[in-house]
Amino acid sequence: MKDATLARHPDFTLRRSGALTGVFAALAALALVGLILAVVFYGDLAQTESVSWRGRSTTALAGIVAPAAVGLSAFAAFLFGWLALSNSTRWMRSSTGTALRGFELVVAGDEATGDELHRRLSTGDPAQYLPVPVAKKGDVRVHVYRADADRRAFVTIEQRGQGEPRTWPLIELADRGYVQVKRRTAADFAKPYVASGGSTDPQLRS
Repeated sequence: MKDATLARHPDFTLRRSGALTGVFAALAALALVGLILAVVFYGDLAQTESVSWRGRSTTALAGIVAPAAVGLSAFAAFLFGWLALSNSTRWMRSSTGTALRGFELVVAGDEATGDELHRRLSTGDPAQYLPVPVAKKGDVRVHVYRADADRRAFVTIEQRGQGEPRTWPLIELADRGYVQVKRRTAADFAKPYVASGGSTDPQLRS
């Protein structure tokens, strides 16, 4: 996930995940093998007969099977190859080595919208920052990350457009602020705040 704020911060680096790369590369290899087999046996697949519900042999679908097998295999090989190259990186904290996990929220707005979101999210209080006005399209991006091993949450905001994105200072949340982020999914950030009667984190119970 692209993040201009983390890219400029000295404590964060974008590293390739060996596990994710290996999984996607293996799937791409399997799809490539399937593509080769589909091409080699294209003639046989094109002559494949099927049986209708009346028990009669028909070749009505024979002209679809072969090109479909080739097309699907080629698409799968391309998709998993692309994922192995471009979607197998993760943000890491340089100081602790902890990998971040998170999601992106799209917000329609301008610089003033970013200012307001930064003010609200900096409080770490969901009663203040929920709901985030999520939209299908927009220039403002809100990235929410968790470093569970460090018990920290991080929020970045940037406004994209022509040229370099406009960024806001990194928001770091700990203690209750971290717990409130941990207990919510991306969809929850678009919902109004509802008091739950306390944190579910046993380390924060009184």
